[in-house]
Amino acid sequence: MSFFSHASGFAIHEANFVNNEITEITVNETNVIKNRVEGMKQYLLRFVAKGATHDSDAQYDAPKCHEDTRTQLLSDVHDWIKEPEKETGVLLLHGPAGAGKSCIARSTCQKADEAGLIGASFFFWRSANDRNNAQKLFTTIAYQLATKSDEIAKYIAAAIEHDPRLLHDAPLERQFRKLVYEPCCLIPPEQLHIGVIVIDGLDECIDLSMQVAILQILAKAVRYDGFPVGFFITSRPELHLQEVFDTKELIFATKLISLDRAPEISQDIQTVLESGFTCTLNDHKFKIALKSIPRPWPSTDIIKELIKRSSGQFIYAATVMRFISSPDHNPNAQLEIVLGIKKSGSTSPLADLDLLYTEILSRSKDPE
Repeated sequence: MSFFSHASGFAIHEANFVNNEITEITVNETNVIKNRVEGMKQYLLRFVAKGATHDSDAQYDAPKCHEDTRTQLLSDVHDWIKEPEKETGVLLLHGPAGAGKSCIARSTCQKADEAGLIGASFFFWRSANDRNNAQKLFTTIAYQLATKSDEIAKYIAAAIEHDPRLLHDAPLERQFRKLVYEPCCLIPPEQLHIGVIVIDGLDECIDLSMQVAILQILAKAVRYDGFPVGFFITSRPELHLQEVFDTKELIFATKLISLDRAPEISQDIQTVLESGFTCTLNDHKFKIALKSIPRPWPSTDIIKELIKRSSGQFIYAATVMRFISSPDHNPNAQLEIVLGIKKSGSTSPLADLDLLYTEILSRSKDPE
């Protein structure tokens, strides 16, 4: 834009000119972009899976690791998150049901969030329609990324404006590309400040082919396409996923951690039990009920027996403590009920847990 169109034959010395029209246009354009991005976030919120993020109401008070358990594992995961250039871009934690994978995922999210390194999270859950499939996986992740960075949000907004079907009628890989991969890659690495995206309970996605597809999409992004953010994924070691782990793409892109081989499991379960019993003993509402119980309560032998019955499953210990600390019952009587459950004799690590659940359900109050 010219100040003096078609002018000639004069000179100007030591003058300052300000084009208020240009300034006004620039400000208006900035406001338009800002309003467009905020509008996109509100629209994208409609495609976020309720309860799927680590900071949602469903996950906020859900169990996390006891502060004195899984310390080395959590430290190793956090060190991997902090690595600016990860040798393997996918860290996959696998273990059987009840081994504490989701607790580890929540604790990891909390620690990464406190360090300002988490980009997004998604907690699959088989019983929730929004969270037992991949339909809202990448839209939920995209929304969280958009709230973390205005720059990322602009690129996501542009992608949605160009193709609104990305939110509800696009192949999974295209969704990932346009809503997650490209917006992050367009940000200079030194400005990204995101170390990890957490996906918990991949095996809780009811479509087995989608489980495989998600792993393949993410592995390809970090191995071949230089995606700058790591993925921390937890899952049971299902057979169809084990087969994917053994493919070339996953072997070179993924680091595996198996909870089956974690040497500190028994010690950590002992910590959970001892901490739980200490809290129960110190709970004012149980003061009278436990006044005459011999100390220490329970005995070391009982703690060892409960550890043995847990078979390495944190969920067994957690369920026992919830049952014993029920506010409507005597904790010692509840403990006697647990100890009175006949041992299964099965080699299945979940057999004693099944018997515990059966006993608890049989003693639950009639809903009527």
